[in-house]
Amino acid sequence: MMRRALVMLAVLLMAAACGNSDRKGAVGGAPLLTPGEAEGRSGLVAVQGFLWARPGDGDFRLCELVLESFPPQCGAPEVRLEEVDITQIAGIDFSQNVFWAEQVRARGNLSDGVLMVEAIELNSVDPATGLTYRLLVPVEVTSGVEFVALLTNSSQKPVKLTFGSGQSADVALTDPATGGQVYRWSTDMGFDMAIREIALAPGETGRYLLSDPTFALAAGVYELESWLTASPAPPPVHGRIVVG
Repeated sequence: MMRRALVMLAVLLMAAACGNSDRKGAVGGAPLLTPGEAEGRSGLVAVQGFLWARPGDGDFRLCELVLESFPPQCGAPEVRLEEVDITQIAGIDFSQNVFWAEQVRARGNLSDGVLMVEAIELNSVDPATGLTYRLLVPVEVTSGVEFVALLTNSSQKPVKLTFGSGQSADVALTDPATGGQVYRWSTDMGFDMAIREIALAPGETGRYLLSDPTFALAAGVYELESWLTASPAPPPVHGRIVVG
């Protein structure tokens, strides 16, 4: 099952890499690139790919492909990362001293194939509870979309979460030119209004799929905000989504 999942992830990453290699309009002036598109580039960029790390060796990479093995291996092209705190990223898996996570987006200064990371986009941390929240977004969307919300308990004790309804998370998009909201995932959706309580064990990750097969916006770059509809909750995450 794990081997099949890794193969599927590799296919998804390859598909994402086939988008526009010169995406503009990125937040903070940083173009959004795959590891392959980042080859030969320098300056302020955001790179999204499969995160592979062996922290004991100080080896952190964003990879274009995932090689079929367990633990997974990093397939070229790749971008090496510096200044990464892997405990602050939601949705990390690990085995045999190897850590990995899907669709991590790192922003920083790129030089000679090394990215000095200033921030992990679409990721937030609540130091008080140890909860980390991250939203997985394709590098580029054409039609229909599946947002995946990841909530990880990075603390050493269980954390109890209370949801006010059957909704677990939400996503809103804003047109940066006008400042107006142009999309909200939960619009016209119905949710069970029963209060829910769940407990996340230390190191456990909750995964929530926000699917919208009817998603359609004009081509462009939109500012994105996503939040968990629970208490307690990490701060909302912010970033951008590219519609092709």
